[in-house]
Amino acid sequence: LAAPPDEPIFAVVLPQCLGVWLCSTAIYLLCSGWAAVKGQRVPHSVIRPAMVSGSLWTLGFTLMIGGINHLGYSVGYTLDAVGPIVLASLLSIFVFGEIQGRRQLYVYGFSLALQTAGTVLIAAFGREGAQAEQAAQAP
Repeated sequence: LAAPPDEPIFAVVLPQCLGVWLCSTAIYLLCSGWAAVKGQRVPHSVIRPAMVSGSLWTLGFTLMIGGINHLGYSVGYTLDAVGPIVLASLLSIFVFGEIQGRRQLYVYGFSLALQTAGTVLIAAFGREGAQAEQAAQAP
């Protein structure tokens, strides 16, 4: 998949993020309206952390698009999909202590090794396959 040559690579960021924001805002307004009709209190203080996390998501999405543009889709998307999972699981083990016990840690280690092997194989051979595919499609 390639961007049209006359469009900047980051042209997708505004419509994607604006769409997510508009839908999220509409859902919040509908839920708040329903709560008001039912006479329930709406906890508005939860909106600030949601806005901060949405801003971080937007930054991450923008950087992901840049990485995919630079590395190619097969490599860039794979690293963007696997990297956060690895980071979150390492935080889960070492910071929050959510994965405990020798057996669970072995299972995690084995799955991490498989995921790492797959990512390395895609990084090693994905770009060549994408370039060969593009060359085959060229007129």
